[in-house]
Amino acid sequence: MMNHAWKESDSARRFMWAVQALALDATEQQQLYPDFADPPDELELDQQETQAAFLQAWQPLLSSQQTEAIRILDQQLEAMGGPDNARFWTMEALANAPEWARVRELATALLREMGWPLESPPKERAIYVGPPSRDK
Repeated sequence: MMNHAWKESDSARRFMWAVQALALDATEQQQLYPDFADPPDELELDQQETQAAFLQAWQPLLSSQQTEAIRILDQQLEAMGGPDNARFWTMEALANAPEWARVRELATALLREMGWPLESPPKERAIYVGPPSRDK
């Protein structure tokens, strides 16, 4: 019998929220972040940071299908990275690029594989330090 203690952990919850954010449409993704944030970058950074912590703690307890679903999503995002792919990291691309549509499909598949709900993550899941206040 497989141990599912990881499902209640903080690292699993944070990773689930990152994957849920990746599965949303572009309009919903943009609404997750404050106006000064760059949603495409934030989505990828959230996924990278939370995935690393989750896998470090729980990878031995995951099924091969779960591990593979994580790997495929990560691979898609990595393929979109780097200076030659700056075109993928705009709001226009987030809304319209087939590569982001593929990210959404893979994130949805990962949520299903993990047994996690396909829903919007809580907006209060992160703290942002904004630009300096102009009120003086």
